[in-house]
Amino acid sequence: MELRNRFILRYTGDGPTPAAHVAHLRSVPGTKVLDESEKMLLVEGRKRDLETATHVLGGWVLTAEKTIPVPDARKRIRNRSR
Repeated sequence: MELRNRFILRYTGDGPTPAAHVAHLRSVPGTKVLDESEKMLLVEGRKRDLETATHVLGGWVLTAEKTIPVPDARKRIRNRSR
């Protein structure tokens, strides 16, 4: 069983994202659309299935979601003299 990961799908074609493409991507088995904007989708699913779907449609770029941890910027007391 392949692990489900999160991916960003970006439409690179001219004009607005075709509604038929979005409907097709939503119908990929095991795929869940988490967020949608004008030319991008954030999806959770299996990489192989999404690669196949985007290749068939054309005009889509599949990129794995990357998270960057934010450093803790709170000030701390280094030495407390008593």
